[in-house]
Amino acid sequence: MAVNKKVMWQILLVVILLAAGAAALAAFTLSKKPPSRTVPKVTSPLVSTLKVDREPVRITVNGEGTVTPWIQATLAAEVAGRVVYVSPRLVAGGSFKKGDLLLKMEQKDYRLALTLAEASVKAAQTSLQTTTEEAAVAREEWNLLNKDSGKEPSEPPALLVRAPQLAQHQASVEGAQAQVEQARLNLERTEIRAPFDGRVVSENVDLGQYLGKGVTVATVFAIEAAEINVFIEDHDLAWLEVPGLTTKGKQGSPAVVKAEFAGRQMSWQGRVVRALGRVDQNTRLVGVVVRVEHPYATLPPLAMGLFAKVEILGRTLPEASLIPRAALRQGDLVWLVGPDGKLRFTKVKVARLQGAQALLNPGLPQGSRLVTTNLREVSDGMSVRMAGQEG
Repeated sequence: MAVNKKVMWQILLVVILLAAGAAALAAFTLSKKPPSRTVPKVTSPLVSTLKVDREPVRITVNGEGTVTPWIQATLAAEVAGRVVYVSPRLVAGGSFKKGDLLLKMEQKDYRLALTLAEASVKAAQTSLQTTTEEAAVAREEWNLLNKDSGKEPSEPPALLVRAPQLAQHQASVEGAQAQVEQARLNLERTEIRAPFDGRVVSENVDLGQYLGKGVTVATVFAIEAAEINVFIEDHDLAWLEVPGLTTKGKQGSPAVVKAEFAGRQMSWQGRVVRALGRVDQNTRLVGVVVRVEHPYATLPPLAMGLFAKVEILGRTLPEASLIPRAALRQGDLVWLVGPDGKLRFTKVKVARLQGAQALLNPGLPQGSRLVTTNLREVSDGMSVRMAGQEG
């Protein structure tokens, strides 16, 4: 009986504790406030912008090519003979001035030939003079005979007044004089002189060597100017002045030639002087020739055979804009941000693509803010936040 009473008290205690816990939970639940609902804030996309102005822009056409001499000549012996003098400048890489003596051959035989030719002239002139005097005497006798006989004056026979002999001696004089000129010319040709200011590419002669007529002595080039053949797209010609091709004038578009030589980055001023004869059949490119005056006036010089980059300066567009090529959308659209922070789709006219840049003509309105950021989702009139380049 005592055990049952003890169990009853334990059960009653458990029931009281459960009831107290339930009451406490109910009180806590009633006292808790429901959470407040918050609307998420929508953030406008952050974009980088570039300030673009409308201004004069000069079009440039870029190309490259190898520097070649304006004039390159092969010097050869015009007469045969033994070499008695070779200039120390007549070596590969040597420089010379116009008129410098580069090579001389033995002249004795040619001086003798000139002396003989001059003697032949004197002999022919003597014969002509003697025959002329004889003809004058014969004519005078003929006139006296006609006068004594009372006949009318008449022209004496040609043989009487030595007419054939006079013609023959006159021809002999002229022939002898021609031989003198030829002998004098051959004597001059024993010396080879520089035809222009230039440099030696290669030489093929030694002191004491016997040269036959026509044997090559050296290859030289003029340093007055250098030329570079630049091949460009045919549509680029519309922006350039090429004499004989796009303009009737003789003044072509200016150009800047750049090359790295002897550890230095050098540049020279040049000009387009002509176009090559035809369009390249394989590449369909058009060749224009850029000339640089006095390429050896600087140190280091614009040396022949050097590979150079050429920037040809074309026409100027008075109201154009240069923008990054990547800022073009769908070929002819750009994104601009207005003063209200709205993004606007703007159609443009692309005049030319220049490497990483696009040339717009007409240009964008002055002070336009061009979006350079790529957005996955974009719509005309959407709000954006600008935090980019200030242009």
